[in-house]
Amino acid sequence: MLKLRKYQVAVLKCQKILDGVMFNKDVTHTGMRRRIENPRIVMLDSNLEYKKGESQTNLEFMQETDFRKILQLEEDYIRNICNDIIAIKPDLVLTEKGVSDLAQHFLLKAGVSVIRRLRKSDMNRVARAVGGQTAAQKF
Repeated sequence: MLKLRKYQVAVLKCQKILDGVMFNKDVTHTGMRRRIENPRIVMLDSNLEYKKGESQTNLEFMQETDFRKILQLEEDYIRNICNDIIAIKPDLVLTEKGVSDLAQHFLLKAGVSVIRRLRKSDMNRVARAVGGQTAAQKF
């Protein structure tokens, strides 16, 4: 069972020993589940965002439809990544980097909870606790 709860230090009045890993993060969207029984976890060391070009990349749009095409390409890219993740049927996705709003939307619709920007050490602790490993994005 996995239960996600955010604590403030001043609120804790008793101490407990946990069988597992605890970190101070919350799910990325308020509609995502915080309590999950026997979760299937996907751990990524990459982001779930559209990869922008280098800082010196310039795009020049001649028509409004050109801008729409670029936005559509970004949406398709995020949708494909999310569909690949959803195909694995996880309950929870942990990532060391960011998650775009669009990716949160697609994963929320599929019933997947997401925790982003975990430290590498926390990811390693989770991996040891569940007997898994962090995967690099191969999408």
